[in-house]
Amino acid sequence: MFAGSRLATLVVVGCAIAVLTAGVGGGTSSEQPFKVSSTLDGKKVLPLRMHWRVSAKLPTAQISKVDFLIDGKVRWIEHNAPYFYGADDDGQNQGFLITTWLAPGFHRFTVRVSATKGRVSTHTIKARVQPAPRPPAELAGNWRRSTPEGVWELIFDRIGEWHLDPMGTGLVNQFDVKGTTLHVYAPIQMAPLINDRTTITRDGHQNIGGFDCNPSGPFGTYHWAVSGRKLTLRPISEPCSDRRGILTGNWTRTK
Repeated sequence: MFAGSRLATLVVVGCAIAVLTAGVGGGTSSEQPFKVSSTLDGKKVLPLRMHWRVSAKLPTAQISKVDFLIDGKVRWIEHNAPYFYGADDDGQNQGFLITTWLAPGFHRFTVRVSATKGRVSTHTIKARVQPAPRPPAELAGNWRRSTPEGVWELIFDRIGEWHLDPMGTGLVNQFDVKGTTLHVYAPIQMAPLINDRTTITRDGHQNIGGFDCNPSGPFGTYHWAVSGRKLTLRPISEPCSDRRGILTGNWTRTK
């Protein structure tokens, strides 16, 4: 009788342990990893500019944030849907991933979606980045002009068109040149905006980032001409009044 009671007790305890173990190791289906995808999926070579949008098989109400990482480093953070690299103005103006600042070759692009109950899902692709074109030798380099607000700096290099303001900040836009026509595109985002600030610096200017008008542009077109050490920029079509006011006029070469 003692042996039988002991056997029954062992069976009950064993079943209880099995149940507890199943609960700890497997969890409920709602706690399992969820599927994540992005518009970079399937791409082996990236264009210089494209939308990088993330989708998750999960209600947006359960998503707390989406991190965009390049080569393991967070480069953008979104907290509200839709989830675009470079912001989206609540879906109205979709930002871009512009790769001119990355070295040509292969890079890892990762999205990390954080959800409620501590769940996190990541998704990584490896794709090749193309070399960014160099600006024409006449246009390349550093320029300066004085305004009633102070001195502005203008730089054209392989990354983009940098305009650095008298307040010690600035931003950089993608551009290309066809003959004497300068096309200025969307802002290049290289670091996340945290409290409206970034970690990007250039020539003593801090917090390089942000937008002239909105994340998707708008794009502008200028006529450019260089005579000696003077650069003249004249708008052909420029919907962004802020950028038009900054770029239009005469600039003097400093480097």
